[in-house]
Amino acid sequence: MKNGFSRRGFLKGLGIGVGAAIGARLPGSSFIGEAKAATPKPTTLFVIHFVGGMNAIFASADSLNGRFGVAAGNQANIGNGLVIDKTFAVGLRAIAKQKMAAVGVRHQISSHPNARRAMWTSGSNSNNAGLVLASAIGGTASIKAAVVGGNLIADAPGGTVNGVSFQAITDMQKTIDALGGGVANPRVPDRTVALAGMTAAQAMSGNALAGSPESLESVANGYTAAVDTLKQPVKQFDIGDLRTAYQLGANQTAVNSFRAKLAAAELMARAGTNVVAAFDGGWDTHGDTQGTTVRNKMTQYVLAPLNTFLSRMLADTSRNVMVALIGDFARSLPGSDHQPNLSALVFGNNVKVGTTGKTLNNSVALPAGTPSTQGFWSLLSGLAKTDTQPFGAPQHGGLILA
Repeated sequence: MKNGFSRRGFLKGLGIGVGAAIGARLPGSSFIGEAKAATPKPTTLFVIHFVGGMNAIFASADSLNGRFGVAAGNQANIGNGLVIDKTFAVGLRAIAKQKMAAVGVRHQISSHPNARRAMWTSGSNSNNAGLVLASAIGGTASIKAAVVGGNLIADAPGGTVNGVSFQAITDMQKTIDALGGGVANPRVPDRTVALAGMTAAQAMSGNALAGSPESLESVANGYTAAVDTLKQPVKQFDIGDLRTAYQLGANQTAVNSFRAKLAAAELMARAGTNVVAAFDGGWDTHGDTQGTTVRNKMTQYVLAPLNTFLSRMLADTSRNVMVALIGDFARSLPGSDHQPNLSALVFGNNVKVGTTGKTLNNSVALPAGTPSTQGFWSLLSGLAKTDTQPFGAPQHGGLILA
């Protein structure tokens, strides 16, 4: 499966650890690769992609005065040139407003598939930018890149980068169990036994994997993630705490709602995952000329779980967690159609309040010279404090705290 991966991968690979322990034959390949030098702190980037678009009122409200329902009384000055929609600002926790910036992405693409592909592509090599960053962050986590709630969006590049691939996280309890943090189950083999069986199964099936590297890529990555997970020390996680914090049902484990996706993203951050992605549909808001639809979605649907994630993760000084809110592109005037650029938002402890995403008044365009997608990912790499510069020297450097 060359262009992406299947949810069959990670959880299925872990689930059949029982079979491996008794000699089942499974394919395998390198999921984690050679561990690179880790960033100064355990680092996680959580990207929330609003599929369809992201209105610039959330990143550059002052440029849109008189448009999309923006008026003098519904703008909020966050500081250092950053002015955002007031209803969004009022709802954001103080810790988030102290650590946020708007980032201009001038990709000049107005087609949904091409814009989505561009937002997730690293330069001329066409690798997935999230995987490039996950590899550069390094560390020893067995799951270095994850999509919570399902698969990577179809338009984005899939595959692997230095042995790192995205894994689908669709059930929190099964993921906790796989990481060894669940309640002991007498029907599941001891982790040492399971690891020995899984490792033997990998070796037995090496020829099959080598013979079908593309068609077995998803399964191979998932199974090898299971091996690497079983090698890691057991981590304890409190799913009850996550359910309470994100206001989930008493028995909910499936990652099947926006709230659950953010809860699962916190779980993966605490597990040491370097890059986590979530995709949320319904943001192709044609005809939303007053911005009513997107304001309601942001304040009534996104804000509560986002606040929970930001307040819990930004307050955790033991790790470096960043959140990026992106879309395919911004919404154009006058009909809230496709504007070929994006003003994204980034939150994090290394973020300096400010903006490079202030749009031009009459077109929602970004000034000439605003970096494209590679520049956006170079900023994220700079915020992650990676040892290398996989996207070149960090652009938007004024948004990085010294």
